[in-house]
Amino acid sequence: MEPSLTKRQPSLRQHQRADTRATMDQSKAKTSFSNLVLDGSKDGTRALADTVADTVADTLVNAIAQGVLQPGQRLIESDLAGQMNISRVPVREAIKILQTQGVLKAAPNQGVRIASFEDSDFEKVTEVRLALERIAARHAIETYRREPRRIDLLRENVSRMKRASHWSDWAELRRLDVQFHHEFCKASENEIVLSLWEALARRINIIFGREIASERNFQVVISQHEKLIEQFETGYSDIEDAIQSHILRLHRNHS
Repeated sequence: MEPSLTKRQPSLRQHQRADTRATMDQSKAKTSFSNLVLDGSKDGTRALADTVADTVADTLVNAIAQGVLQPGQRLIESDLAGQMNISRVPVREAIKILQTQGVLKAAPNQGVRIASFEDSDFEKVTEVRLALERIAARHAIETYRREPRRIDLLRENVSRMKRASHWSDWAELRRLDVQFHHEFCKASENEIVLSLWEALARRINIIFGREIASERNFQVVISQHEKLIEQFETGYSDIEDAIQSHILRLHRNHS
């Protein structure tokens, strides 16, 4: 279980209206605006969504990453609550979480809107991400040398990418790609790097989702991650540069 970005909230049952027809089963429930799975575990931003608010936040991030919700679009709390068959309380909490993480913006007389995600925002997030993942990769190599079986988690991730490829599921591929990077950040065993990366994770998810929209080549994505696994396994001395090239490949194409 990953550290929660917020304090634990009341349970789902406490939040739901008495007349709610559907539960928020985190592995099966879907929103009406894009059939997005309400499951934070699939997008790599956290191992499991600890609260209903986290689940709602992850669902909104997925919608933005897939282009269902657009930069600058206004979000109305009551509408979202109605679409998800939950009370407004967890939606309000999710909005607060995403505001603190820079995904949503609030302005007087304008309500809450999705951040613009202009090119300058992409550049800033990518710059910080590169710094964190270069450090994480360097330390992860040491972990994989001591505990070689931990690299099996990366292999399983790529196996799931291949299954996603079979079904041409780009949304799943995006989630797995972000999850791959989350995994080696965890393997770095650097708690500061991990906590900072997780604070950026939802914005990374959105940016990557928009970058990968121009890729549309499952095999390229899969082979790149297989190469990274080989480099982690062999203790590749230039792993930091390899990670940087990997991240910037899509970023340059998007720019």
